[in-house]
Amino acid sequence: MQETDRAATPSWADAPAGERYLLLADISGYTGFMTGVEEAHGVDFSGGIPAAYGVLGALLDTVIAGVEPEFGVVKLEGDAVFAAAPAASLDGRGGLVLDKLEATYRAFIDSRTRAIPSSDHVCTACPAVVHLDLKVILHRGQAVRQAVGSGSDLLGPTVTVAHRLLKNTIRERIGFRPYLFVTDAAATALGVPQVGLAHAEEYPDAGRIQGRILELGGPAT
Repeated sequence: MQETDRAATPSWADAPAGERYLLLADISGYTGFMTGVEEAHGVDFSGGIPAAYGVLGALLDTVIAGVEPEFGVVKLEGDAVFAAAPAASLDGRGGLVLDKLEATYRAFIDSRTRAIPSSDHVCTACPAVVHLDLKVILHRGQAVRQAVGSGSDLLGPTVTVAHRLLKNTIRERIGFRPYLFVTDAAATALGVPQVGLAHAEEYPDAGRIQGRILELGGPAT
């Protein structure tokens, strides 16, 4: 899906440049889900747009409501929410942040459950909504607010690293489970440097990024 800008909010747009927490919440399995819907319903939608198309909006709205007001939405990126918060507002508040993201995941599951079609729905693709899940990246570093068209965006190496981390090897290690990956830069500043499972990713252009894996919806750590 095409990227969609959202109005800037004071929680991330308070300064042109500064240390920020960067959060990416990505709905995993959505591409396969929508491919199945198109195969089942066709692509011209002459009989009406399948209800499955409303599922993404509902799930994204749930994530946005869950992370606000601590995080302000920078923009939507297809099936992902990109949000940010000034570092000073969350430094040392790791317990609050982790609890909030866990609550956001529970709300996501509730929203997903409500989206499951009734048992008399004849399509075999739409009920696959039950397989949609969430993966979250949380990073911290310098980011610059840049005017882009009529809106604005966050730019800089830290932003690039956060997005790189969406492509990772975490599920090769923990299986297909919902997770939060907190980089060491974020975990240390939040005051939770030992939370979860230590893990590292390496990228040719970004080097080695170390952090901690927490399973969303799992037992308290």
